[in-house]
Amino acid sequence: MPFEKFVPSQKTVGTQKNPEAKMLKGGQISLNGPAYEKYLKGSTHVELYYDPITKRIGLKGKKYGTKAAFKLRSVGKGKSTYRVNATPLIEHYNLRITGKVPLQMGWNEAENLLELTF
Repeated sequence: MPFEKFVPSQKTVGTQKNPEAKMLKGGQISLNGPAYEKYLKGSTHVELYYDPITKRIGLKGKKYGTKAAFKLRSVGKGKSTYRVNATPLIEHYNLRITGKVPLQMGWNEAENLLELTF
């Protein structure tokens, strides 16, 4: 059987990942590119929120810095991962982070923010 030449289409170039978020041991929240594009596109900063009853963290994207906003940094190969230093929030609420923890994501339409659940 002869070989067939594979020519990638726009759909197959790069890997299309699902949106993912993680809490890193040092207190940083890490979002992959698809999560940033879906929930925070265009934001350079985020304001952090916390619901102590449901133990959810909220991220509200901002296109500019505010007194309460934290810088959203792009890191990694091709700057395709985004991180925010949430250490002050982690320490304030005495949250225990023992390692890389995957976070469940959902959009809160009423609050207009990305919810992250441990």
